[in-house]
Amino acid sequence: MNAKRTLAIITMILVSFAGMASAEEATRWINVNVEEHSDGTKVQVHLPLNLVLAVIDGINIENFDHGKVDLELDDMDVNWPEVFAAIQDAPDGDFVTVSSPDADVRVSKSGGMMLIDVNEKEHDNANVKVRVPMSMINSLHIDDENRVDVKAFLQSLNELPDGELVRVESDDANVRVWVE
Repeated sequence: MNAKRTLAIITMILVSFAGMASAEEATRWINVNVEEHSDGTKVQVHLPLNLVLAVIDGINIENFDHGKVDLELDDMDVNWPEVFAAIQDAPDGDFVTVSSPDADVRVSKSGGMMLIDVNEKEHDNANVKVRVPMSMINSLHIDDENRVDVKAFLQSLNELPDGELVRVESDDANVRVWVE
């Protein structure tokens, strides 16, 4: 076999592997772990985002039609793009702080993230931490029929860095949601 042919074959093999590697790198994963303390049940979900987006189009059940969820806000007239733009443009800081015998709640914005922390003091003693990047808020689309486009929202996960979005720790269960 001559040198040019060998070089061409090696180049094609390397390009093929590079293509597979970049396809793997481009695949985003949605992860959900749930641990129920009462019976020891553990649920682990690890799905490629492209699979979730493909399947979501095929779902048509009450209040969920091909990736759109009906918020049932028929009696409300809200300019959602204006609301989401105001959130995006708001400066970093604490927006809502509630301290009560039942729970402490904090809603803030910091470093391009909307942060929601709830520490329940009674019942399940749940500690909830939600981290929503501003890019996800920008991807929220609510149409004239008050339906949120879940598919568009999930597509925004492609643009996020790896990291945790939701963590719930309670007496009953622990839940963790993250992307990678």
